[in-house]
Amino acid sequence: MLDPTASTSSTSDIARLYAEVLQRAVFARDALALEMALTEASDLGRDLIALEIPLEEVGELHHEALMRLSRANPDLPLSQIAARITAPLMEATMAYSLAFREQLERRASALVNARLEQSRRLEAVGTLAAGIAHDFNNILGAILGFSELLEDELAPESAGRHHLAYIQQASFRARDLIARMLTFARDLADSPVPVEVVALVRETLALLRASLPAGARVEFTPAVDEAWVLAEPSQIQQIVMNLCINAADAIGQAQGRIEIGVEWVRRPEGTPAARADLVRLSVSDDGEGMTPEVRERVFDPFFTTKAPGKGSGLGLSVIHGLVGKLGGQIRIESAPGRGSRFVIELPRLIQGADTAPDSGANHSERST
Repeated sequence: MLDPTASTSSTSDIARLYAEVLQRAVFARDALALEMALTEASDLGRDLIALEIPLEEVGELHHEALMRLSRANPDLPLSQIAARITAPLMEATMAYSLAFREQLERRASALVNARLEQSRRLEAVGTLAAGIAHDFNNILGAILGFSELLEDELAPESAGRHHLAYIQQASFRARDLIARMLTFARDLADSPVPVEVVALVRETLALLRASLPAGARVEFTPAVDEAWVLAEPSQIQQIVMNLCINAADAIGQAQGRIEIGVEWVRRPEGTPAARADLVRLSVSDDGEGMTPEVRERVFDPFFTTKAPGKGSGLGLSVIHGLVGKLGGQIRIESAPGRGSRFVIELPRLIQGADTAPDSGANHSERST
């Protein structure tokens, strides 16, 4: 059996080993020797999956092994070699294909289970948020109301007035946090409307740019003139704002770039809802990137890598919930030191005003 960590993990080493196995099959003198060679060839094909060698490369290994045998035995007819090793080649290929399919099924099952578990966690936190948010708002309303009454009784420059300002500021932050929790827990509105994403992203960025760090350069490069979805405008705005703020936080105080794109994506024929294309919204940054461990937890409510007091850990959870309610999907492409890219795909709403993508056009808007 192959050791994925051994020196035989390179393609040339595997081809050499494979040729040796097949040579034993070609020159086997009895049924036992042939059976052992067949078994080893089958095991070798099964072990290829552990090295994550693509299926098409397995065929190349077979061909290279055959050529090695032919060069090593010029007096032996190639047809005789090919006839003798047909069985081990088929055994190895079948073993590889079965192992490859089993691994795909295991990975798919693990992914489905992970997504179900994440959905259960999000649902639980959403239920909790909805249950306590209104009570918190009542408490905060009382704090803010009485603080305003007390403010009128204090001298403008007094220490008490100064301390009261801190109380009000903290209360406003708490109120904003409760509003985000309610957004996270709230169901999709009963009356979504057609929303044109390109114009709405442009409008949102105009509002957002002033609050981003000076070193973050924003580039909006839509690949289409218009892209319509069925949603509430505030939902799309919140998705764009949260992703851009998250990208700016990843860049920090350094010089960096945030790229926003909008394009159409056609669903493959024969897939569910094949009649509907997708609108893809992407937000990329060249910040610090994420480790695999962080990527797995990034949508968990209240999970954050920021310093205490710097973030609530609800921004990406809210986005995850909004995208799911809009019938879309979200994925992350990220690695430490290589930045991050968030990709959101929503069902596209066909409008008569939609303009077909122009491959020669360059819809690029930049700001610093």
